[in-house]
Amino acid sequence: MEHARNKGMTVLSKGEGFTLVELIMALTVVSVALTGLIAMFGMSLETADESRQKTFAADIATTELAGIQAVPESFIWEYDKVDEQGLFPILLGADDPKAGNLTAPPDVKLVNRNIHARNELMYRKFRWKAWGRLPSPDAKAYEVTVDVHWENRGRERSLALTSSIPLYRVPVNVAAAEGATP
Repeated sequence: MEHARNKGMTVLSKGEGFTLVELIMALTVVSVALTGLIAMFGMSLETADESRQKTFAADIATTELAGIQAVPESFIWEYDKVDEQGLFPILLGADDPKAGNLTAPPDVKLVNRNIHARNELMYRKFRWKAWGRLPSPDAKAYEVTVDVHWENRGRERSLALTSSIPLYRVPVNVAAAEGATP
């Protein structure tokens, strides 16, 4: 014992230190706390991913709605196909897909090919459709809704953005000229 003190070591006597039971209990408490922290980290990653997807969807809806508002004559307004809620489709063209339209990613130079490919894959998950509605027979504007939908972890998600376009800006289709409400 004298030799251990001379070298700077401390020798514990019988009543000092932790017992094996105390060490096991301390490790149990630490492991339970770490398990909770790891679970919270996983949930925060899922929440961040869902938030990023909602941001993409909102960006797509905003872009497409602005396109419809800017040049409504470049779309086909199918007034004659009004459903029970008063909605009619607004199409990009005669061959508009049933599943919805794809949106091209923004035409920007990205840092490298991997980021560019990941960005294109992200945009391919999303589809959008546009709907119009005349709120009342004497309304001065159409309600236009762009609905963006995508799948996340096996569940269908959607986001809708609605605005209005004055009646005088919307083109009169052949269907409207034949008696459907424009």
